Amino acid sequence: MLDKELKKLSRRELVDIIYQMKKNEEQLLEQIAVLEENLHDKRIRIEEAGSIAEAAADITNVFSVAQTTADLYLQEIACMKEKTEKDCAKMIDEAKQEAERILSDVKTQHKELRTRYRVDHKKWQQLRTEIQKLEELKMWIKQGDDV
Repeated sequence: MLDKELKKLSRRELVDIIYQMKKNEEQLLEQIAVLEENLHDKRIRIEEAGSIAEAAADITNVFSVAQTTADLYLQEIACMKEKTEKDCAKMIDEAKQEAERILSDVKTQHKELRTRYRVDHKKWQQLRTEIQKLEELKMWIKQGDDV
């Protein structure tokens, strides 16, 4: 169902999704920074507590959470990338088809215009010939009236 919804999205909406993903990435990086700070704090507590076993458990937990978070983020990015690439490929195909249709229409219109031009040009030549004949007749009649 997500594929169908993504296909219906406009470029602007896809860009917004990518923007949100980038914001999520920044939030995750901030979480990692917080976790690293917590790790630093836990190290201090471990040194103060003096328990190596407790320190190992805390560090393992912090790294486990950070790794899980990073893995989930990377999976989400890979999924979005694949869907975005499919959507972009579809848009490119549609644009190419539309361009081919427009080009075909233009060629058809061009042929029609050329045909109409030839017909109109032929009519114009016939009219010009008729006008010349009428002008000659007018001149001849005028010369006859002058005599």
